[in-house]
Amino acid sequence: MAEIKSTLDIIMEKTKRLSVTEEEKQGFKRQELESKIKGLVQKTLDGVLSDERSQTEVAALREKEKGLVDQILKEEIVARLDVGANAKELLKMLEFTAGPSSSAVREVLGDFEKKAEKRKESRLNALLEELKGKGISGSAVLPNPDADLEWLRTKSELRRQLQEEIQEKLKLV
Repeated sequence: MAEIKSTLDIIMEKTKRLSVTEEEKQGFKRQELESKIKGLVQKTLDGVLSDERSQTEVAALREKEKGLVDQILKEEIVARLDVGANAKELLKMLEFTAGPSSSAVREVLGDFEKKAEKRKESRLNALLEELKGKGISGSAVLPNPDADLEWLRTKSELRRQLQEEIQEKLKLV
């Protein structure tokens, strides 16, 4: 009588001649590390993990692949940096990872914060003038810059420039 094969047996038979290249293995390892690090950064930003616990988790990952972990962590932090938002926690994580170069990042971020504030103030004044032209004025009139497409484009461009400059400082490019 013929033996009934399980699905696993059939899959194993069909894939036994397939092999994974070293390059593919590195890609899988990088993807796995990226997902772990993204989760770690998000948990830290959400306050689920304390700074100490976050550093312990990073140290555990570093034991396996120090260079790759540091590079992925820097890339993830830079991707999340934005002008005027969430910078405090991300900079703490960056200090732990980047060491001395984190002060250069702080400086760049500070410069961009000032530049963004000036541009936002300028845009708010322009919006107030537009409203005055439409007959809307007074001390209670406060334009919402987050609803203004021009400000959103400017903010997006500032964010892109900020990230490029920080990547350059961290030598990620």
